[in-house]
Amino acid sequence: MRRAWLALVVPFFGAPALFASSRAFADEPIAASEPRLLDETAEVTSVVDAFDRDNPFDLHISAGFIQRWKRADIHRETELSQPGLTTGGFVANTENVAKYMQDLSILDIRADVGLFHDLALIFRLPVILSNSQSMEDLDGSTKNPQRLQDPTGAQLFSVPFKSPTRSGIDYFAVGLDWAVLNQQRNYTKPTWVIGVEGRFGIGDPLHACNATSGTNVCPNPADHTQTNRSPGVSRAMYGLDVKTVISKRFGYVEPYTGFEALFEFPRGDSDFGTAVNPQDIKGALVSTPPIIGTFTLGLEWIPWERREAFQRLVFDLRLQGIYNSPGRDYSELFDALGSSNAPTLTQPNAGAYTLGSGGGSVVDKTVPPVYFTGITDQAAFGAFSAAASVTWQAGEYVKFAVGGGVRFNQGHTVTAADPCNPSFTPNAGTAGPCKTTNNTLTGIPDPNYRAIIDTPGRRFSVDNTVIGTFNVSATVMF
Repeated sequence: MRRAWLALVVPFFGAPALFASSRAFADEPIAASEPRLLDETAEVTSVVDAFDRDNPFDLHISAGFIQRWKRADIHRETELSQPGLTTGGFVANTENVAKYMQDLSILDIRADVGLFHDLALIFRLPVILSNSQSMEDLDGSTKNPQRLQDPTGAQLFSVPFKSPTRSGIDYFAVGLDWAVLNQQRNYTKPTWVIGVEGRFGIGDPLHACNATSGTNVCPNPADHTQTNRSPGVSRAMYGLDVKTVISKRFGYVEPYTGFEALFEFPRGDSDFGTAVNPQDIKGALVSTPPIIGTFTLGLEWIPWERREAFQRLVFDLRLQGIYNSPGRDYSELFDALGSSNAPTLTQPNAGAYTLGSGGGSVVDKTVPPVYFTGITDQAAFGAFSAAASVTWQAGEYVKFAVGGGVRFNQGHTVTAADPCNPSFTPNAGTAGPCKTTNNTLTGIPDPNYRAIIDTPGRRFSVDNTVIGTFNVSATVMF
């Protein structure tokens, strides 16, 4: 029993022991009254394999349900000189706009197929059962609708606001997991898994919609008189997810750590890539979604096992740090801004400028105009999450898991485009409005920039974001 308590302490104060060559005690009974332990690796580093010992083929099929609740405050910057807001020309982001709410339900279907020793082919299909979003009053914000007006007096959007409830398939994923090292095969080594997953957006692309009146109004960005576009359900991305996880078991506990990165590339038929908002326009400072990096530190505790019955109980505790790089994305205001009828958002921006016959800068008619779709440039932000789960392996062929977690996002600006792109060397024709008062050229215009939402003093931000998650799954193992 003394060694069991030591096993709880050592992983936290002796992390270097992950790489030590001393023998693990996963298969060493301490006393006759204590259970004998299974030699399987942690759930997080478990890889289905094949052609191993007397087991030529492995197949695991899982079905899980994920429920996510997201709550956030939406604020807007102001340059108004009012008590408690700002003075002296400084910009404050203290104007309340709305309380954002999202409820998301997902059915996650997965199959792990063993290919060879410690090598598995993985298929995943997350099915969105329901994705509902809305905005409500935030501490009296609805009493001041003028803060959401553009210079023409038109409303950018109104609160309360409701998005259509979406459902369907976002993407299909295929991946490979490989246990480079496996503690089951060599007890002097940790278990180290590397994996890669390709994601293929297959659902209808998201389109900005307003369902506040009970009827979906989904305008075409190029012609707002057409309002019958499908709301869509998919982010319409091709994704590449890479990960690495390492763990080492010490008696009743197995600490682990890992890193994961997700890269996404928009589909050509989405509002990211069509002529409505082309990706290849020169002036765009940002044209792709954020890169998301996640660092994980966790611990699995196995308090009970029965080797002869293939049964065990596993508790998993993990902490994660997440970084979202700057990028264009579907923000909390995607539907509200993208379905707006305000002229400052519905009028297209010039795709490029060129030298006119009079020597000045004029709109280049050979480059298509850029319409606003609701997708915006967003600033980088960090996040922190904590999660816990319980896995019960009921026998040789079935196991169940249940868990939950909470995540906190750092406040960040969600309308953060810059007016000019200094990466290109401008001339009198291509610079357009990108010049100082003394006619110094500062770059070429970014067609994604919208002064009404991207100018300091008018930008929107999302703060106090809390995301709660509950998940349950069942796995059949052949």
